[in-house]
Amino acid sequence: MFYKHKIDSWPMAWKKRRSLLSDIAEGLIKVGALQFGTFTLPDGKDSAYYVSLRELPSYPGVYKAVVDALSELASKKAPRADAYCAVPIAGLLLASPMALAQKKPLVFTPTKKLESGRHVEGEIRPGWNVAIVGDLATTGKTIISAAEAIEDEGGRVSSAIVLIDRLEGARERLSKRGITLHAVTDVVELADTLYSMELISKENVKAITRSVGRRSP
Repeated sequence: MFYKHKIDSWPMAWKKRRSLLSDIAEGLIKVGALQFGTFTLPDGKDSAYYVSLRELPSYPGVYKAVVDALSELASKKAPRADAYCAVPIAGLLLASPMALAQKKPLVFTPTKKLESGRHVEGEIRPGWNVAIVGDLATTGKTIISAAEAIEDEGGRVSSAIVLIDRLEGARERLSKRGITLHAVTDVVELADTLYSMELISKENVKAITRSVGRRSP
C-alpha cells in the first residue's frame, strides 16, 4: 500500500478490540458524527469524509463507548500523566468524564487568549506531566499549540490521546516535538471496519485511501 498507518497495540484480545471498533464505528455512523461523501473542511481542503463529535453527548450509548475507549487507552499509554489538557471543543467533552473517572486534574486551552494573557484555563503545577486529549489528529498543529501553552505554564507534554488519527502527518510532526500520538483508531481502519459491516461502499474506502496517500508526508 502507498500509505502507512499505525494503531496502538492494546493489551486486549483481538476479538474484544474488533467488537469495540465495530460498536464505535457503527455508533458514529448512526448518530451522524461520521459522514462519507465530498466535504470542504474549514481549512478549505476537500475531504472524502467528515467527523464531528460535538453532539456526541446527546447519544449516551455511543458517548460512553468513545469515552471508555479513550480512557482505557490513556490509562495504558499515559499512566504517569499528572493531568489532562483538553483541546476544545470536542476534546473537552471527551476529557471531562475521563478526568473525573480517573480523579485527575483537567485543564483546557481556550480558543482565545484569556484576559490574564494565559493560554490555559485551569491550574498546572511546575513539572507536571500533562497528556493532551482530543477528538482527532490531523496535522498536529492544534496539539502542538496546546503543548506550547502547557510548557509556558511550567508543565511537560509527552503524550497525546485521540479517538481518530486522520493520517495527515500529525504523528510524524508530533514525534519531532517529542510527543507520542496514541489513537484509538485511524480513518483507514475505521473505513475498513465499516465496509466489513456493509455500512459504507467500496468506493468510500478507496476515496479515503486515496486521500491519505495524497496528504501523508
